[in-house]
Amino acid sequence: MSPSKLDSTASFGHEASVSCSKPENGSADSVSVFHSEKAVEELLQQTPVSGMDEHLMEFSEALRTVAKVLRRAAEGKASAQAEAAEWKRRYELERARNIQMERKARMEDRLSEEKNGDIDCGRVKISDSQSMPQNKPNEHSEKSCMKNGIWSHEVLRDRESDSNSNANLNKLMNKASFKLSWWCNGENGDQHKHDIVSFEKGNITTEERSSKQISLKWESDPQTVLILTKPNSVSVQILCIQMVRWLKEKKKLNVYVEPRVRAELLAESSNFNHVQTWKDDSEITHLHMKVDLVITLGGDGTVLWAASMFKGPVPPIVPFSLGSLGFMTPFHSEHFKECLDSVLRGPISITLRHRLLCRVVRDAAKNEYETEEPFLVLNEVTIDRGISSYLTNLECYCDNSFVTCVQGDGLILSTTSGSTAYSLAAGGSMVHPQVPGILFTPICPHSLSFRPLILPEHVTVRIMVPFNSRSPAWASFDGKDRKLLAAGDALLCSMAPWPVPTACQVDSTNDFLRSIQDGLHWNLRKAQSFDGPRDT
Repeated sequence: MSPSKLDSTASFGHEASVSCSKPENGSADSVSVFHSEKAVEELLQQTPVSGMDEHLMEFSEALRTVAKVLRRAAEGKASAQAEAAEWKRRYELERARNIQMERKARMEDRLSEEKNGDIDCGRVKISDSQSMPQNKPNEHSEKSCMKNGIWSHEVLRDRESDSNSNANLNKLMNKASFKLSWWCNGENGDQHKHDIVSFEKGNITTEERSSKQISLKWESDPQTVLILTKPNSVSVQILCIQMVRWLKEKKKLNVYVEPRVRAELLAESSNFNHVQTWKDDSEITHLHMKVDLVITLGGDGTVLWAASMFKGPVPPIVPFSLGSLGFMTPFHSEHFKECLDSVLRGPISITLRHRLLCRVVRDAAKNEYETEEPFLVLNEVTIDRGISSYLTNLECYCDNSFVTCVQGDGLILSTTSGSTAYSLAAGGSMVHPQVPGILFTPICPHSLSFRPLILPEHVTVRIMVPFNSRSPAWASFDGKDRKLLAAGDALLCSMAPWPVPTACQVDSTNDFLRSIQDGLHWNLRKAQSFDGPRDT
């Protein structure tokens, strides 16, 4: 081989090494790779093929292959950088839009309060009283209940209102008011105090702990009750007839039911003409302004259905167990008169069950403001592979932080109330329903180290289908309303400001522990025999 050929070959090798040593800039890589391919072509043109050595032929083919690989890598890197920049821009826009929407909502609420003046629909008060029946209001902790549906126990502040104006409003709207307060077990208990955090001398210490049990006390008598039933059940239908008759004759309450149930009641007897219902879905959006109490006859699915009917504040729910497991239905139908009499008289213990607010952002959207109608879920939102035989490929973000890439059958984002549902079957932990958080549970991940997470309540979780995914994904919300997520689409999940208040038979902790023991036979085994070897 002549020296000129060796110089050409050496110069090409030098150019190839230069192109590999600059991975930071995709465009620079493309230019250097282009010159490398040009050098290969010049080398092949300078040497006649007939007189070329076999080793030179192999070497030149290898260099050409290397140049092609480098070019593809540079193009792929440039494309990935552009895609990452685009998604970062979209994510920042989405975050800015969320902040703007929150500010706008707060301003609208503030203007609405100023417009209404002293006309408020009720109060949610937080106090640190010694016992549940003797709760004293704390004026610094008063909260609004948004037309007697619970808006949030931490968001809105109540306005001081005159008792006469409240009474006139209750007559006008036929809507009962109530208050929520902390309570403890027993007057001498040490759990009645709120958390007191001290920062004295730079040391952070928590002096007292709180049980955080929540009690509901009616400030005016309930007037209207909504009854929701499980369909296609004879026992539920018989119980509904008895309950409607008792509520009207003994308690003089107005009763709302679904159109299907009203038709069944009228088929039974014409005496049920007093039962009210709604004509279309537009009237459902205003139910929380009319209904003081919701009664469900069925299982956990009936509670989910009741929660899904209210897209904003939810009235207190009294769930009766006529289903299978009943993690959210502590009341027994055999004693419905005693249970309802106790609830209507008050006070009662309440579990505030948090919900997730989910929104789908399409890749084809012109901007981040173009989102589909949001979904509110009480149990979980599931992103799975549907009928596809390929693994799901999901990129997960928590606020501004990248979490992981899910490769498996899918992912579950669950509330703590839903921790005993699909998330439990997928290996997630059981969590007390009043613990605010978002459960991050993978479904059959193709990994030996992918363990479930519990994220704090204030974060926004973003699940995105990347462009290199082999198949789309499917999202389902509390087991229904399935949505297709194509490449580039994203799902945003955050904690909703409207919890679902469910009545407790004893208190939230007792009901939760009893439900997992009775429903799942949690840690059930025979006790060890007392006779046998012992430590000496």
